[in-house]
Amino acid sequence: MESVSFLDRSCLSRRQFLAGSAAAAWTALQLGACRPSERPHRAAAVQTVLGPVAPQALGATLMHEHAPTVDWSELYATPTAPLDTLRERMLAETAGMLNAFHQSLSAEDGPGAIVECTPIRVGRYPQLMADLARRTPVHIVASTGFWCEALAPQHPWAVRLGIEPDGAGKMADLFVREISEGMEDPHGGRGERFTTIRAGAIKVGTSALMRPSEKAVHIAAARASRQTGCPITTHTTNGGGLEQARLLLESGADPGRVIIGHQGHMDDGKNAEAVDYHLKIARLGCYLQFDRVGAGNYDCEKQARLIHNLVAGGFERQVLVSHDHVPYFYREFSAETKGSGGWRKNQADFTIVTTQLAASLEQLGVSANQIRTILVENSRRVLAF
Repeated sequence: MESVSFLDRSCLSRRQFLAGSAAAAWTALQLGACRPSERPHRAAAVQTVLGPVAPQALGATLMHEHAPTVDWSELYATPTAPLDTLRERMLAETAGMLNAFHQSLSAEDGPGAIVECTPIRVGRYPQLMADLARRTPVHIVASTGFWCEALAPQHPWAVRLGIEPDGAGKMADLFVREISEGMEDPHGGRGERFTTIRAGAIKVGTSALMRPSEKAVHIAAARASRQTGCPITTHTTNGGGLEQARLLLESGADPGRVIIGHQGHMDDGKNAEAVDYHLKIARLGCYLQFDRVGAGNYDCEKQARLIHNLVAGGFERQVLVSHDHVPYFYREFSAETKGSGGWRKNQADFTIVTTQLAASLEQLGVSANQIRTILVENSRRVLAF
């Protein structure tokens, strides 16, 4: 596959220079003049499953992926799916998919990284992710947090915490522990054992309309982010991103730590291309993430148009991209008895962003420097804490 470089530093016109200067001034106001963090001062680093790395070590980053597994069994109060007989194949095949992403990058834009957005107890296996990271040059950032109720029940652990006295505070403490010390080991009882493999992002989500239990998770995420500096990345369901952003900011989150995800189709609940809605979120200082690139209603040309609109408005420093791919998903999640045959393998292509989307953006006149800002520089900034 041909290598793609995002470092073509062609000369800018006076109009482009002035537009870039205006964007930089706006970003300085929105992303720099934020609430002070509660965490002690230290050099910012990106927390990967193999330990902290310098932001400059990432290269192009896919900000919302799943690798290698997602399993909704616990959401349906059924036993989790077995991994043992497929574990080696899962690791080998997923490493191959990530290596293809790595190979799609030029040397200056590598080695590449992904944010693994599987939250607590839905197929998130910290040791499996660490073993995967040792098989690929691609850095892997794991997530704490709880998923929403959009397509499946919310996890019982999150539901229980959401209705307890100071449940949001207890949930925030769990997130902080996973970020600061290590993620929970899902092979034991809930909260009984923890690994030393730390999370580097907080994943939360909402249904089309935010439910009370989802609100509690968002409040907890804002508290944990404020305490640690860890970024928050969200799942939206055909709308709700603006509501998420406002709640997170009202709950104390720094707008420069908030990533509103799954943008690219029906984001205001009404319009296939909700350009004005995106601008409202951007003006709050939050990131917008186009993370289903290449899937169904999220074709590259459409995603490129929506991103181009934000770039034209001076918001290229607040755009992130990804695919939301998962190599293995357990399809028989509600079954009481499970076997390895229930795993569905997907031919996840982690190169669509760096090849097809990059080309679509270039065709619309987005410069190589601006594309590199979106693929490389923005992720460095938001993931470092």
